Parts: sequence; structure tokens; C-alpha cells
Amino acid sequence: AISSDRMVDFFRRLSPWQATLGLVFFSSFLRLVTSTGVGLGTDEAHYALYGFHLDISYYDHPPMIGWLQAIILLFSDSDLALRVMPTLLFGFSCLALHQVTHSLFSHKTPWLGFISVVLLQSGVMFQLIGLSMLPDDPLLLLGLLTMLVLHQILNSDRMWLWLALGIVLGLAGLSKYTAISLVATVLLVMVHEGKLLSRMCTAGPWIAMLTGLLLIMPVLYWNYTHDWISFAYQLNHGTGNPDWKPINFALSQFSQLLVYGPGILFFGVISAVASLRNWRDQGVWLCLALSFPILFLFGWNSGYQMTLPHWTSLGWAALIPLISLWLSDAWEQRWVRISIGASAIYASILIVILLSEFFLAWIPFSNNRDPLRDLRGWEKAAQRAVELRDEMVVTLGPEPYLFLEHWTEASRLAWYARPNIVKVLDEKYDQFDIWFDSPQQDMRGILVSWPEQRAPLTGGKGQFSSCVLRDTLPIIVNGHEVSTFSYYACHGFQN
Repeated sequence: AISSDRMVDFFRRLSPWQATLGLVFFSSFLRLVTSTGVGLGTDEAHYALYGFHLDISYYDHPPMIGWLQAIILLFSDSDLALRVMPTLLFGFSCLALHQVTHSLFSHKTPWLGFISVVLLQSGVMFQLIGLSMLPDDPLLLLGLLTMLVLHQILNSDRMWLWLALGIVLGLAGLSKYTAISLVATVLLVMVHEGKLLSRMCTAGPWIAMLTGLLLIMPVLYWNYTHDWISFAYQLNHGTGNPDWKPINFALSQFSQLLVYGPGILFFGVISAVASLRNWRDQGVWLCLALSFPILFLFGWNSGYQMTLPHWTSLGWAALIPLISLWLSDAWEQRWVRISIGASAIYASILIVILLSEFFLAWIPFSNNRDPLRDLRGWEKAAQRAVELRDEMVVTLGPEPYLFLEHWTEASRLAWYARPNIVKVLDEKYDQFDIWFDSPQQDMRGILVSWPEQRAPLTGGKGQFSSCVLRDTLPIIVNGHEVSTFSYYACHGFQN
């Protein structure tokens, strides 16, 4: 009883900042420990290769994620080490969100910032962002820092703050192309203030623009020397489908509801609509100005092409201070307390299931039906592929390589088989064509087939003239077959 009383007293003595630090540390530790049960995912491996093949920019994204992973690779190339950087970035994003909430609504309860961090941590998507290296990791932090700097500028128009804004925007531009939405955020905030024209007659905004432009020069120069392929890819990525389909929009929103949870999505919409009545409030408008450009961009575009859930992460994070504010004001309403309780249960169950399955693989899925099969067995698969390729070297013919049919599989094989060359057979030009060159006429090698267990097509354009099955590798986890890799010795590629 004495021990229990001391524990209760300990938690009562915690300040909101101390409670936030404790939550961030505990969740970070939990994610890192449970992640040791799985290998790198598609994007994780792809961006680890960014760090391994260091450059000033890349085909599908700016260079920030590659640069950050390159720092980790100076010390270790283990799966766990490569998850340290996203864990740190998400931890700092949580602290930035606490500070944003406290700064914008300092007249409210001092626990508002802690509530915001709890809400952020409740989203399964945010838990994954806090574990896997994505361009959204640095963008999330830099977007929240943009809010902080803008809030300071509105209340203290100092030159160094404009310089800081330019640095934050430039680093965001080095992180992800959708950082362009932050420019819209700045304009919306300046228009709301009513001083856009007068501010443009001062040096501050121009210093910010020049600083941001200088920082993104590596991206501009790389694209200039590569026929602007990144910009062409991103424009086609968002406008390639000419038909807007309601079903695509509905499925995209439903997927976001699943991974962010009703605590963020449902109350995010409610708080955003409710806050429009107080749109003149500086804090409210800052949240809306950061959130709306992103949510509108990907919301509307999801009708053309389904939106991946992590693309909207900054938009939902920007609404979280408004959710915390609305919940604190509406907490006396019974339906609000019941809804938040249900949301908390939903989030807790999903997070526990996901992290425990990472670590223990305890759910008895039937063979080849494990939804986490993407994260299991790639290191073993790469080792076997290299062995078969080395056996092929001693036979008569051109130098053999490793082949896969799509970059999503190639990213994991190329990471675990590095520095071996891995070539992608699809006709789409991508980062692998830049790193390893496109497959050429009469090439041969080991084609790795996964997850479909079917013989590769042969004889046509973009195919080999012949392929022979050399081996299969079943991946067994806790007594069930997660997936099977098939290896084919292929000859005579038809370019």
C-alpha cells in the first residue's frame, strides 16, 4: 500500500512537460524493442539505400532521408540502428507538438500539450512513422517548427526569426516535395494577419525566401542534370489518372480512419469545423493554415489516385492542438467522454496487436497469408540469391546479376545483398535504373520471384529467353510458412 501511494504521489508531482518526456521515452523504447522481430520494410530498405548510395537528390524524393540514414550508417548498418533516426525524429516531433499547443493556447490548462502528444501517439500511423524512416518523419517535425516560428514572427517581428523560417522551409523542401504546402501555410497566415503587402516591403520575407531557395539548390541542380525527372514523376504521380472516382476518395478516407483512429480523424473534423467560428484567433488559424492545404491536396487528389495514409500525417498532426482544445472545452458532455474512451480502446488494441506481432509473430495465420510477410525473411532470401549468383559466375556466359520484377521487392533484396547489383525488370524508369542501370540485351542472372509462386514469362520483350527453377526458400516463423522465395536461373534478356 505504501509503495502504491508513493507511485500515485510520484505521478501527481509530474509536470506536463515531465509527463510528456516520460511518454515519449517509453513509447520510443517500446517501438524499438518490438521492432527487433522484423526486418526492414519496402520504404525503409529503399531509403537505407539512399544513405548507402549517397547523393544530392534522388529520383522520387529529395535527399534529406538519405543524408540522415548516412549518418547512422557511419556507426552501424543493423536494422535496429536504421530505426534510431525515425524514432528520434518522431520523439522531437512530439516535443514540438507539445510546445506548439502550449504556445498557441497558453491561456488554457497547462496539460493541453500533454493531451496533444497522447492523441498523436494514439494513431497507429504515427506509431509506424515513429519507427520507419519516411520523408514524412523530418517533414512532420519541420512542419510543426514552421508553426512555432510563424507564431513568434506574428508576435515579435525580428530578422533572425525570418532567417529561421527560411531555414525550416528549406530543410522541409529537402525532405519532401509536398513541403510546398508550407508556402501556402505562410501565405495564409500573412493574409490572415492583414499585413501581407506591408510585410513584403520589408527584408524579412525576402531573407526567408532566399534562404529556403539556397538550401534546396542541391535538389534543383540534381534535377537540372537529370532532365527534371523528379518533378515530372511527382506531377504524373498526382495527375496521371484523368477520372475522379468517388470510390477512390471513399476508400482513401476509410483507410485513414483505420490507421489514424477516430480519436484523430473523427474529432479532427469536428474540432476543425467548430474552430471556424473562432477563425480570427491566431492559434486557431495557424493550425488550420498548416492542416488545410495538405488535407485538401491529398483529399481531392485521392479521387484520382488513392492516397497513402502517411501522406496526410502532417495535416492531421496540425489539427491535434485544436482537438485538444475542443476536448477540454467539451469534456463535460457525456457522449464526448464515451467516444474518447472508445477511441482509446480502439487505438490501444491496434497498437498492442501490431507491436506484439512484430516482436512475437503470435497470430496463427495460415501459410502465405501473413499480412506482415513483407517484413520477414529478406535477409535470408538475399543471402541465398547471392550464393546462387556466385555459382552462376563460374559458368560460361556474361556476368550474372540479380533480378526482380518490381522496385518494391528490389529495395529489400538490394539492401541485404549489397553491394551486389540488383536490376529491376519492369519498364518504368526509377531510382534502380540510376543506381544499377537498366537491364541490357542478352543479360543473365538469378531472378528472385516473390510472393507469387509462378514461373516467370519468357520469350517476349522485357523478358528472358529462358528461365529454369534453381531453388525455393520457405520462410518459417513460429511453425507457419510466412512466404516462399523462388530462384530462377535466367538467360538471354530481351531488351
